[in-house]
Amino acid sequence: MRTRLRILQRTMQIVCLLVAVPFAGANESLPVAPEPIGFVSDYGRVVAPAYERRLAEIGSELERKTGVRIRVVTLPGLGGADIEAFSKYLLQSWMDSAHAARTILIVDAVADKKMRVTLGEGLGDVITPDLSATVQRQVMLPLLLRGHRGEAYTLAVTELSVAIGMSERVALYSVPGYLKLQPAAYHPNGEEAESFPEILYFVPLLIFMVAMARLESKMARATRVFGGIPRLNQLRRRQGLQGSSD
Repeated sequence: MRTRLRILQRTMQIVCLLVAVPFAGANESLPVAPEPIGFVSDYGRVVAPAYERRLAEIGSELERKTGVRIRVVTLPGLGGADIEAFSKYLLQSWMDSAHAARTILIVDAVADKKMRVTLGEGLGDVITPDLSATVQRQVMLPLLLRGHRGEAYTLAVTELSVAIGMSERVALYSVPGYLKLQPAAYHPNGEEAESFPEILYFVPLLIFMVAMARLESKMARATRVFGGIPRLNQLRRRQGLQGSSD
């Protein structure tokens, strides 16, 4: 049953794309955007289900904790349309103005061998042009050239999520090794958690040290008291022996 639903979903994706892209090439000012499908709109049919689930896992946690959306879109081709112009229009078509400002769109036109990371206007301070260029050229491009598309998208989303998470000071448990980079400071309501006074972390240790010191002192006194009794009895016996000899 799931296989049939997946095939039907893929078929609808391709139909929508075949309708959308030619029109986009004919009139780039008002292109028809394909419908978004979750975190990964795989119209190019190049993303394995395992990578789709991984991308959805990272994207959903990032959106829940920071409000930033990352969407991956694969296309068979653009029908002659400019990828940068198409990506910007796709971003505006899929999101309203409020959400578009905090959305990142990763578009890959498979047959055209073109890809683009398009940022919302509200993310310029977090995802700088240098970082965006690094993600595209050093992270994605080498993997795309080798045909490892799922891995390329996953690493790109990971790099962008880490930058956003560290800027927003939230913990992203779906990103391996993230907590080693930035400890959690996330509040469920989206507010920054109040910092816990660091001095209080040492209170249990201080209490333990004081208790151990007192215990050691009591044991020392007990040793002196009870340890002196045998010596006192021995001394008395010696004095008794000396008295009897006299």
